[in-house]
Amino acid sequence: MKRILTLLVLASVFCSISKVQAQVIPQFSQYMFNGLYVNPAYAGYKEELYAHLMFRQQWIGVPGAPQTVMLGVDGQLSGGSNLGLIYANDRIGAMRTNSVMLSYAFRFPVSEQGRLAFGLSAGALHYGLDKTQINDQNGEPDPYLVQAENLWRPQVDAGIYFDTPNFYAGFSVMSLISNTTKDGPIQIMRDNPTYFLTVGGMLKFNEKWALAPSTLLKTDLKTPLSIDLTAMGVYGETIWLGLSYRTGLNFTFKDLDPSSESLRQTSALVIIAEIYLLQNLRVGAAYDLDFNNLSTDFNGGIEVSLGYYLQKRERRYVTPRYF
Repeated sequence: MKRILTLLVLASVFCSISKVQAQVIPQFSQYMFNGLYVNPAYAGYKEELYAHLMFRQQWIGVPGAPQTVMLGVDGQLSGGSNLGLIYANDRIGAMRTNSVMLSYAFRFPVSEQGRLAFGLSAGALHYGLDKTQINDQNGEPDPYLVQAENLWRPQVDAGIYFDTPNFYAGFSVMSLISNTTKDGPIQIMRDNPTYFLTVGGMLKFNEKWALAPSTLLKTDLKTPLSIDLTAMGVYGETIWLGLSYRTGLNFTFKDLDPSSESLRQTSALVIIAEIYLLQNLRVGAAYDLDFNNLSTDFNGGIEVSLGYYLQKRERRYVTPRYF
């Protein structure tokens, strides 16, 4: 059974060579610490020069399963201006997507402790096929794919972000420019913007213990609304441990083939741990336990992240930036 499912997963990639749909919508379990990846208005939130590295492997044990690597850095300038830079590499089957995005955010106070930021990011996406991963029935490289050209497409994102010392909320839109194209064997079908809503906070019980609830909503208005509900216990502001539940609402599937019913309800339980090993270094990990048709034959996904303050943190903030 496992072998059959593996073949089905690969076939869904290989058989769609004449219509490769590049998937660039990010999926994160540690979204509360990856604000820059889904909202350009997050840039400079920590008020320091900060670098972040993230690796995610979905469907452990499935050849060609989705894999993502992201590297980001952001910091505060002057006069309310902030900059961020992100590089991302996505792999699924033979499809390769690389992107570079430059973000600008303008942040200003709106109350004694509240801040509001507007952000815009622009960059380029590069789509290509790893032709060494695809052969014909005789084991030889497919001559049609050998002639496949790489594609470059622009991308523009926008967002708004509000925060106080113990609360944040953000709304962003990814892919404001349509990337639909039909060049040879590669077809990019991204003509729908993706919307993100993030909300979270810190509820302190005493000087040592706190609870950090958060949620992430994501949709392109044509696929199920993805919902992440998370609760993390925090000790001493250095150790974070919690659970997250991811599920989807199916109302946008009404126009699809009823035979896809088994794919409509996908959910996962996520175990998340974060720790500050040093004052400047954060290490995080998450493990997804998928509850869908593949979960009985394959393990879930794993996500590892590192965060590092590039400038020495010599003072403790009156209003610390937890996220």
